Amino acid sequence: MGNENAQMDPATAQAVILEGVYVPAFVEKCASRGVTFRDEDSLRTALQTVSMLKSAEAEQSADVVKEAHAALCTAAGVETPEAAAARAAREKQASEQATTVANHGVIKQALAALAAQK
Repeated sequence: MGNENAQMDPATAQAVILEGVYVPAFVEKCASRGVTFRDEDSLRTALQTVSMLKSAEAEQSADVVKEAHAALCTAAGVETPEAAAARAAREKQASEQATTVANHGVIKQALAALAAQK
């Protein structure tokens, strides 16, 4: 009973969950829909196919959500995160250029003379 509380490494834990929970549930669900597998290789291929389909669906769903968010921001007149990041990058570049120009000796003197007139 003492070994029941011992920690197992993550790869072993994942294999136990996959083989002990996920695969039997998958086989049962497929059987309830009239799909059976003739051998272990067919089952493995079906599991890999489902995994790839779920990954593709998740990517597509994320893209759809991002597109919907961008469309809503545009319709509401709200700046999208991408547009805000681009604006911030442009502002930073302009600030760096202004600092470079201001540090140039003659220009610096001219700016100081104008500031002193006020």
